[in-house]
Amino acid sequence: MKQYSILFFIRQSLHGLFMNSIMSITSVFILTSCLIATGCSALLILNADLNLRQLDNFNKIVFYIGKDYESEEEINRIQDEIAGLANTKSIRFIPKEEALWSIRTQFESFGRIFEDEELFEKVMKDHALENSIEIEYINIDDVGTLDYQLRLITGVSFYESGEPKVKNRVDIAEFIRNIQNIIMFVLIGFLVILFFIAVFIILNTVRLSVHARKQEIIIMRYIGATNFFILFPFLLEGIIIGVVSALIAYAAISRIYNSAVQAILGMEGGFGIEFIVFNEINAMLLAAFIFIGVLCGLFGSGISSRRYLHA
Repeated sequence: MKQYSILFFIRQSLHGLFMNSIMSITSVFILTSCLIATGCSALLILNADLNLRQLDNFNKIVFYIGKDYESEEEINRIQDEIAGLANTKSIRFIPKEEALWSIRTQFESFGRIFEDEELFEKVMKDHALENSIEIEYINIDDVGTLDYQLRLITGVSFYESGEPKVKNRVDIAEFIRNIQNIIMFVLIGFLVILFFIAVFIILNTVRLSVHARKQEIIIMRYIGATNFFILFPFLLEGIIIGVVSALIAYAAISRIYNSAVQAILGMEGGFGIEFIVFNEINAMLLAAFIFIGVLCGLFGSGISSRRYLHA
């Protein structure tokens, strides 16, 4: 064993792959396809998460201030009480004038221009615009407690039904989180299926290589070759298939991703979508591809060689 270098085992592995070139190419093609599909899914999730985080107001609660508490002292008191709550990240006071301007801007964005400004302001004031405080929270899991604490603060405005005027976006935040969880669950399931497909193909490739070298293996056993000496070239076959597949998949997905991003950005400014820069994640993606490829290769070749060599 000691007289053989790693180059000897690599040559043996390459010889086995060449002797079963059709199955070897098939293994590389299947595993490469699996890695590309997995990489595209992962990039889709990363970009979706990036853009979902840009959404405004999905992690905010609006606290409306009662008309009896509109003095500067009361507003400061209310803000201090809110700042003391555990799940509060930031606080912003929104005067009713700013709310009025925001509504007007929204209407104009739909092409509605108001020629009579006084009439517009009168209509909006008749709908009881109020001062408000916008609270951005930290953890959605504790937002129920924060919502309850806000309703207990003295100064909250009430609807005619007696319900406190506290508006939150918990439903949107939970919807977004559920969508992310579903996508992640689908990705993991898809990855498991692709993993078993790749292992099955590699298993059959190594099985053919073992069968083709059956007589050689018998001779090596007669002269006292160890199980490791016999099995190691087959394990290297799986590793080579995994590494080659990973490199091809990385080169392909790099080209696919950059081309897709450029195409989308060239369409009406990219529809306001933001994208992760590929160079920021390329090392991590390449490492993940090599790890998955080698794992599939070792798993497939290990099962096949141990089963058919009775190691």
